[in-house]
Amino acid sequence: MRTIQCKSLFILSLFLSACVLAHPKAQSSGSIDVDGSVLRYTVEGQGPACLVIGSSIYYPRTFSKNLRQHMKMYFVDMKWFAKDYAAENLEQVNIESIVHDVEQIREALDLEKPLIMGHSIHGTIATEYVKKYGDQVSGLIVVGSPAAWGSASYTEKAAELWATASPQRKKLQEENWGKLKEIDRLTGKEEASARYNNMSPQYWFNPEYDAGWLWDDMTVHSEVTQHLFTKVFSEYNMFATPTRIEVPTIVVLGKYDYVVPYTLWESSYESVPDFKLVLFEKSGHTPQLEEPQRFDEELVRWLNQKFE
Repeated sequence: MRTIQCKSLFILSLFLSACVLAHPKAQSSGSIDVDGSVLRYTVEGQGPACLVIGSSIYYPRTFSKNLRQHMKMYFVDMKWFAKDYAAENLEQVNIESIVHDVEQIREALDLEKPLIMGHSIHGTIATEYVKKYGDQVSGLIVVGSPAAWGSASYTEKAAELWATASPQRKKLQEENWGKLKEIDRLTGKEEASARYNNMSPQYWFNPEYDAGWLWDDMTVHSEVTQHLFTKVFSEYNMFATPTRIEVPTIVVLGKYDYVVPYTLWESSYESVPDFKLVLFEKSGHTPQLEEPQRFDEELVRWLNQKFE
């Protein structure tokens, strides 16, 4: 199925807490050295700390200003988005090493029991982090993230959901597939942005949405993201081993996300006793940007219930 062609761009990738205060504090920024790679970060808002892994450029653009009034958000690059990236032996990059990178980030920022949030594959990484370092965080927020990837189960679920798409949406995607040869000549950020827009009918509630602005000024190391999706998370199943997650967990999904089908998730898990799933009826892959008011309401309500 052609949906699998999106593996190289499933990087987003693109989370929150409660404490209603009037105005966010001024933004601050800095960098962290992790194994020679310089990871930039920005800090926005006030209130309980929330570590948002992924990108210090892309992800701040996806969340509302209002949300900054309810949490202090630490947006941090992962290595594949780092402008100053120290090349690694990719054969040694795996889930365990990536989780260790996140722990180094938390320690460098001196965050004690923050919330941790991730969007897209970063939410999957955040979940893997909590499996190992659950005693270091207070809660887990997962947005548009795959519970399975690169497997027969994933392919089946994605095909089933795409079969329900409207004829107009399918037609637009077919037209976009015809432009792939032009995109194949691109690299880095230009390639990632173009491929993401090529998949708009499968990523967004509005099938013609132009997400190019989200990628402005981004750095993308394609060789790392390719490794991430074709090797690290190949045949991935988040719940294959029922590792217990003790912290409160919320998962937010979009009904029109055909790349990460909401049907990959169950409504509850024995291994995650404090689990909540919220499905957004007018969102695709990025509910925090597509339905910001409802996203804020749902998240702040959850935060108030769990952490006040």
